[in-house]
Amino acid sequence: MKYLGLAALVTACGSPAESVAADPPRGPSMVQFEDVTTKSGVAFQFTTPDFKAGGLAVVDLDGDGLPEILAARRTGGLALFHNRGGLQFDEVTTSGLDPLAAVSAIAAVDLDNDGDLDLVLAGDNHAYVMANAGNGTFTRALVLNDTGHTEHVLAVDLDNDGLLDLYFGNYDTTSLGGNTVNRLFMNRGNLELAPPILLGAGCTWTTTAFDFDGDGDQDLYVANDTLLVDFGQPVGSETLTSNFSPDLLLRNDGPGPDGTLQFTDIAAAAGLATPRSSMGGLLGDLDGDGTLDLYVPNEGAKKLFLHPRETPGQFAEAAGEFGVTAIERSTPECGPGTGVETCLLLSWGAVLSDFDLDGHDELLVDNGETVLGEPPPMVMFTRGSDAVFHEVSPNLAQLDARGMIATDLDGDGDQDLVISQREGPLVVYRNLMRPAVETWLAITLHGHASNIHGIGAVVTLHLASGRTQMRAVGAGGMINTSSPAEAHFGLGREVVTTIDVQWPSGRHSTMAGPISGSLVLEEP
Repeated sequence: MKYLGLAALVTACGSPAESVAADPPRGPSMVQFEDVTTKSGVAFQFTTPDFKAGGLAVVDLDGDGLPEILAARRTGGLALFHNRGGLQFDEVTTSGLDPLAAVSAIAAVDLDNDGDLDLVLAGDNHAYVMANAGNGTFTRALVLNDTGHTEHVLAVDLDNDGLLDLYFGNYDTTSLGGNTVNRLFMNRGNLELAPPILLGAGCTWTTTAFDFDGDGDQDLYVANDTLLVDFGQPVGSETLTSNFSPDLLLRNDGPGPDGTLQFTDIAAAAGLATPRSSMGGLLGDLDGDGTLDLYVPNEGAKKLFLHPRETPGQFAEAAGEFGVTAIERSTPECGPGTGVETCLLLSWGAVLSDFDLDGHDELLVDNGETVLGEPPPMVMFTRGSDAVFHEVSPNLAQLDARGMIATDLDGDGDQDLVISQREGPLVVYRNLMRPAVETWLAITLHGHASNIHGIGAVVTLHLASGRTQMRAVGAGGMINTSSPAEAHFGLGREVVTTIDVQWPSGRHSTMAGPISGSLVLEEP
């Protein structure tokens, strides 16, 4: 049974959920974290002259099965922390990485398909590609110029050749016309990238890759900031306009006559083009219907765009119905429905993960600074067998948060947290779940026709109860960061009957259960 948290900090405007679910019982959350930053040995301070943050990656760089932590300031300063197990980290000084590098976004990606993760370190209008020797040491392989003012680098195979391409999401309100142009670098193999293609415009925070139209290739959702806040109006009723480009949904149309990939922006037709301050794009099955939905953090009311099977070319906004709008924070100055802009929650990212391993995902939203003086709280939503989410207390500190990565740092089966800040220390949280039995399943992929780590694959668990759980591997959507390419599931009392993988190459694989623990799946 899930114990639900304190009175809600947020308001769901126009929510049909009010007539669907009664008020949940109050009590502490079963999800508990411990701040282990100091005793873990991780010591890194973020600082910036403005509202933007630095780069963060939490990935296994030396191939020992435990993720390292790589953090960088956008004004200069980089540190790599080697994971030696037991949530103990040592700062590495002989990695070949420049400790003075100024980095705003990091991508950890196997560009040459040799099995280890290379690094793309993006800064102000340039980026470095650092080749991994296989043991977590690096040499500079490429310098990319004219990359833009980058906030996110997405690794995605857009031409289905088994090699990961790079999409640079850029943000600069001072650029001509106010809309920054993003860059696409196609991968030629052997650590060579083609000259950049200008693709998509706007003040872009992040990009998310998935096969929206089901035609076998990856499309791109581009989260753009229009500098407008969202007080929770129903989609379609807004009257605000902006000089900045709204979100894009770039449909991949394959190669044109000259062999260059063609893209069409279909955001308006799909219901995504309303101007807002979009800062992320979380992909997951939030309504449990076996299709991937899109959760968009922004300033004010968050958006949950469901992707119903019966209307495959359309999203339907349903954040209010599912109780995850997260509009305002509750303070004496900010009561529910005040309509005061400075009271709105400024949310930079979200993760969907089963932190308490009960078989039902939690939705964790990170929030950043406001003009009210103190940082806002983190917001966590949880649910059981019902569709509606309820807010619980995640017992996390109030942070000036930006990037957030959930992964298993200590190999005990549950998901820990690493959070970057605009100003302040890098923070490491241990999940105190400590499962006594394998009530979880952690899947990594090994591609053959697809890229070697299976980025772009969709993993679906079929459970004995009739439910399904889904994960999109390496979809992106979190500002400044790079996360492990993995699919982690909590099982609770559920029994896995079948695991299905839709590989980015178009191949499909199935494995029979029951199964739990750690698993590597090979592409057929």
